[in-house]
Amino acid sequence: MSDIDDKELFGQLPASLLCKNLDSGELFANQTCLALFGAESASEDFLQHLEFYDADTRQLLKDTTHPFVTCAQNPNLKIQVRITSNTRNLSCVIQGNLVDVNDQRWVVLYVSSAQNNDLNGSQTENSPLSNHLMFNRLLSGISSQLINVSTDNLDSLIEESLGAFGVFCGVDRCYLFQFSENKEFMDNTHEWVAPGVQSFKADLQGVTTDDLPYFNEIIRREHVFKVPDVSGLPLVATLEKQEFERERIRAVLCVAVHINGELFGFIGCDIIGTPYQWREHDVRYLKLIGEVLSNTLKNLSNKLSLERVTAQLESANKRLTYLANSDGLTGIANRRQFDEALEKAINRGIRDKKSISLLMIDVDHFKRFNDSFGHSAGDKALKKVARALHDCCSQTDDLAARYGGEEFSVVLPETSEEQAQHVAIKIMDAISALAIPFATSPDNNVLTVSIGVAAQTCSTNLTGNELITLADKALYRAKDGGRNRIAVY
Repeated sequence: MSDIDDKELFGQLPASLLCKNLDSGELFANQTCLALFGAESASEDFLQHLEFYDADTRQLLKDTTHPFVTCAQNPNLKIQVRITSNTRNLSCVIQGNLVDVNDQRWVVLYVSSAQNNDLNGSQTENSPLSNHLMFNRLLSGISSQLINVSTDNLDSLIEESLGAFGVFCGVDRCYLFQFSENKEFMDNTHEWVAPGVQSFKADLQGVTTDDLPYFNEIIRREHVFKVPDVSGLPLVATLEKQEFERERIRAVLCVAVHINGELFGFIGCDIIGTPYQWREHDVRYLKLIGEVLSNTLKNLSNKLSLERVTAQLESANKRLTYLANSDGLTGIANRRQFDEALEKAINRGIRDKKSISLLMIDVDHFKRFNDSFGHSAGDKALKKVARALHDCCSQTDDLAARYGGEEFSVVLPETSEEQAQHVAIKIMDAISALAIPFATSPDNNVLTVSIGVAAQTCSTNLTGNELITLADKALYRAKDGGRNRIAVY
């Protein structure tokens, strides 16, 4: 028998076979194989474009990892791959062997479809009941993964879910699109593609309803867009047909996704190269996946809305707390916050047996300053003084406050009299560095302050009012002594 007879022999076998002659390197696919991939009329093109991808790693199998090579080295090897061609792409199980026919050595790959959702099959493993159970397990697994999804892993889990469904159904792409708020644009937000299939996600951003008018009308009105053969689209779908052909899509199925009763987007899948008659269960399965994703997105949207409202309330409460405890002019603590901080510091000092110090600070001749330069200049001066006091509070619990008018106070928890005097000197230096002009001052040509210092060991007999009185007495002594100085009680 001749070499042609060899191929005739392979062609007569009912199994789907891909063959390679190890002597000539010629490739051959019998009619059963060509029919499996929808390539009956274009066998040469089919063989030229044939590629194999590892089902797990998604890596292209070539050179030493090519199935013809591995099966030649390991007869009876059985592997699962994704086969892509210029017609149909399929997930397949291939089993190879070496065959000698008329002194010709052939590597023969027996190719069988690994799709497990073919409800028309008669095999027990692929019976309708078996496949429905498999899909239910798939749906349950996807639902379990998405129950506690967060914004951090949402995108990856959605694409994993699309991938699981894509592999189960044997499609080439599976994707999720989201409409803009005004429903005039849509973005391809998530996508899974089978090995060897080109992604168009980057291209499909900001697609307008005018770009795909027929599709948008159908998906909004009927909620399902089902095309078994793109070549059969009506004339009004010319734009859609052009886009599908650009992506090599031959069959496409999309189902609308709603959240809180409003159209959110759609989930879809497509097949490259050959037509495909979408069956009732294909639509039902895709709808169920869409509902799972819809519920996930809805729950996450509600969760994010609740978090936003909570954050807004917390921010508002913080703002109210700040306003209630801050001086409206200077921004530092007001009298209310000062009173609370002083009482807390004394109580903590009693517990820890520590000292507490208080500085009472008065801006010298401030009435004269206001009369000379106006209240606006006076307000600016008070703000600068307040900022200087705040900056001099080096410890975490130190607190600078506006006590009233041009009088300020600084609470210094766990601070001795000597340490308090160092803080007072630091404040005097900071005010001097401000060099706020005060030409009409009877004592200096810049604005100055007087400081009274009181330090006490915390005890149950010490009150906030008592400490304030002691610091005030020291302040009066500083003012009586000529101002622009520090006095200690």
